Amino acid sequence: MISAASVYVLTFLYILPLLWLLLAAFKTRAEMFKIPPVIFPHKINIDNFIYVLKDSSPYFLNSLIASVCSTFLALLLAIPAAYSLARYNIKRSKDIELWILSTKMMPPIAVIIPLFIIFQKVGIFDTLVGLILLYTAFNLPFAVWILISFFKKVPREIEEAAKIDGCNLIQILMFIGIPLVRSGIAVVVIFSIIWTWNDLLFGLIMTQNAAKTLPVALASYANTLDIKWELMAALAVLQTLPVVIITFLSQRHIVSGLTFGGVEK
Repeated sequence: MISAASVYVLTFLYILPLLWLLLAAFKTRAEMFKIPPVIFPHKINIDNFIYVLKDSSPYFLNSLIASVCSTFLALLLAIPAAYSLARYNIKRSKDIELWILSTKMMPPIAVIIPLFIIFQKVGIFDTLVGLILLYTAFNLPFAVWILISFFKKVPREIEEAAKIDGCNLIQILMFIGIPLVRSGIAVVVIFSIIWTWNDLLFGLIMTQNAAKTLPVALASYANTLDIKWELMAALAVLQTLPVVIITFLSQRHIVSGLTFGGVEK
């Protein structure tokens, strides 16, 4: 049995890096390198936040567009795919499901070079369209795999009753299937947005300037000559804030979604 003291210690250790990040964001450059080290800033300094907001505002918009659009497209494709695999006796459906899962296991770095060449040949390098398509492709396997298990738990009797009432397949999916798996959809939306919002690899390799995302802007404050710790901390706080808010507001959906089907009656 885990004691209360252990929980408090683990919680403190978990919060400590975030606390350091928050304090560093309000420090001046002189305070960052002062010896002995300054733990708390002498005054509340928002100059770092003002600077990064002016410097990185286009990258906020790029990250937002890429996250929202890729998640929407992934859901648009994943919902009918997952419903078909869950409801119909498709030949070798189990193999298809395992293949979908295996694509998610593949490390993105393994395909980054051929994707880079393809993007340049097609003309979508350093464009939001290219990033959205790329993130959609990598969000899609996760979305399909999660939603399959949710659709399998929906009682068939409800859909059969809807058929008797004259509903067609699209109406059954729109008005019965999707509302009953909204917890699963919430899980897919939350995790897809968070992964896309925090992605550095694709943003770093597949963009140059026009479609640069927030994590790339954050990394640009560190170079071989200097590391602007105070600016990195301020931008990291701003980048983390939406994720924390989304997770806090939707934690009920995350818990219910991830534990869906875990306990059988």
